[in-house]
Amino acid sequence: MSLSFLKLVKKTGSLPKSVGNKRVDALTLAKRKVIDALKVQKGYALLVAEGKPLPKSPGGREASIWFCKQLDGWWTTVRYGQQAIPISEKGEVAMLVSEQLEEVAALYEAVAESIERGELDAQILALHQAKSKALTQAKAELKAAA
Repeated sequence: MSLSFLKLVKKTGSLPKSVGNKRVDALTLAKRKVIDALKVQKGYALLVAEGKPLPKSPGGREASIWFCKQLDGWWTTVRYGQQAIPISEKGEVAMLVSEQLEEVAALYEAVAESIERGELDAQILALHQAKSKALTQAKAELKAAA
């Protein structure tokens, strides 16, 4: 298949994920991290739904999951790093999805598409800025203590 615009392209492939890449803004990098994590969580949800074990770290710890089974069904959050992303105007972070775990996997895919469309930009950017501010303060405290 020959696409006419490819004559203008120097190279094809995946965008760099490096945080050191100054040509990519912080929000785009944060969104990529969340989308990548959603793909991982989708895989974990499908593994659990099939009755298969979760992968283990080299230290033997089971993978961390964002979903859990309660009496009324499967609940989940969506995270940026260790912080749950608020998904309502009230700042709520947890979502009851379904009694079927496969639907949690489908939700993760829908959330990734939503993030790509920019629907959670404000929430992700706020968490990113808070994380950056906390890191800057911690570095300043370490420098002052030295």
